Amino acid sequence: MVELFRNPRIDWIGAKKYFIGITILLLIVGAISVQVFGFSLGVDFAGGTLLTVRFKEPPATERIRSVLGSAGIDTTKVILQPVTNNPNEMLIRCPQLGGGTEAERRVDEDKRTIVRALQTLSPSGNVAVGRVNVNAIDAEGIEQELRQLDPLGINKQFFAGAHPYRAVGDQIISFRDSAQKGFITDINSLQTLALSAPNYPEFDAAKVKQSVFERLYAGKIDLNLIGVAEMDNALNRIDPLHIGAGDTYSKAAKAIGEYRKSRRGVISDLSEIPPEAVSPDLSAKMGPYFTEGSFAVISAAVVGPQVGADLRNRAIYVTLAALAGMLVYIAFRFQWIYGVAAVTAVFHDVMITLGFFSLFHWEISLTVIAALLTLVGYSMNDTIVIFDRIRENTRLRRRDNLVQITNDAINQTLSRTVITSGLTFISVIAIVLFGGEVLRGFALALTIGIIIGTYSSIAVASPIMLWWEYLVKRGKPTKTAATGARTDERSMAKV
Repeated sequence: MVELFRNPRIDWIGAKKYFIGITILLLIVGAISVQVFGFSLGVDFAGGTLLTVRFKEPPATERIRSVLGSAGIDTTKVILQPVTNNPNEMLIRCPQLGGGTEAERRVDEDKRTIVRALQTLSPSGNVAVGRVNVNAIDAEGIEQELRQLDPLGINKQFFAGAHPYRAVGDQIISFRDSAQKGFITDINSLQTLALSAPNYPEFDAAKVKQSVFERLYAGKIDLNLIGVAEMDNALNRIDPLHIGAGDTYSKAAKAIGEYRKSRRGVISDLSEIPPEAVSPDLSAKMGPYFTEGSFAVISAAVVGPQVGADLRNRAIYVTLAALAGMLVYIAFRFQWIYGVAAVTAVFHDVMITLGFFSLFHWEISLTVIAALLTLVGYSMNDTIVIFDRIRENTRLRRRDNLVQITNDAINQTLSRTVITSGLTFISVIAIVLFGGEVLRGFALALTIGIIIGTYSSIAVASPIMLWWEYLVKRGKPTKTAATGARTDERSMAKV
């Protein structure tokens, strides 16, 4: 094996007081940071919505905060984070909107609220914060919007037939797809519509219609936000070429979807789509009905508060279970004293790493927990290598002092420790620099963990093992007359 250090004679145990001081300092700073700042929990644990949004031209962050605030979102808890390797993309993290079981049942509503707020940055039609385009929604969607407003106060009532709000949705969509030929150009045209709910005698059409106008608007359909299936449906019902429903529109919707994907989700201009994919005639006649919005949602993660709390608890249980399992294994394979020392050192690594995350306000997500579990195994492996060398040396050098044996074991494995940790550290640094935002938390946790884990294997685990040996066996070292070497007759007779 390649050796970076030949016969090093470093007195690691002699410097244990300095190591203990550094460890205590790091733990205290981390504990103070956790008490003062707490942890920046990601959507996975805190609940909320995480969107990756790609803009044609990114607006100022203050403008984004302004429209989100207009939607009733607490902007002090909103995190806007530009994506490093994609300047037109931004991560938008918003807290859970509302609370209780009703919010948990409709957590996806948070995503829709954020998207609607962002649509006001570049509106097409009479857009207001919190309103939804009647041309890009179905009857079920209208029912959900009315259920949220609940103008009749009937959310908790049971209906044997269609829910009154669903009946309203069916009537609006039928009006759009028949009398309005698939596209409502003016939301005020709904004024002429006589809304009713046959299975609800107390139906108040005036109240419902007021809520409809509060929540719906008529505008062009955003090609950057609509799905391929919805686009196919819209083209077939509007029939801009007047050819009737057929494969022409289905192929066009699929071609637009593929082109949008190649453009990372954002179409700047419909006319730029290759004519062999969508004919110029169709592109021109889509103009009055479709628009190319200013942004697209690349990815979305929505987690309810109950799910977030459950994930948080499971992450704690998994980490503790890993530590307990390693303690049992090392106690069986070596001695329980070794197990206590190794697990204490690994627990120390996890606590200090979490302290750094709290101090620098780095977000803790499921990928960070994966990194911490990786760190637990990695650091434990490094510690076991040193402990195994201590065990071998103890069998060969029974008359030597355990302190000297431990020092020699650390020095003998130093090259292996530095090479292994160094190569892993270089790989992790590459992920930090070039891995993007998704892997950033994972890479940061491993970067800190490798440094702290290597340090603890040398400067924490071994001194703890020696301290436990002293407490348990109460052996007092003496000097031999012949050599002056320190000897501990009551050191480990067997391991």
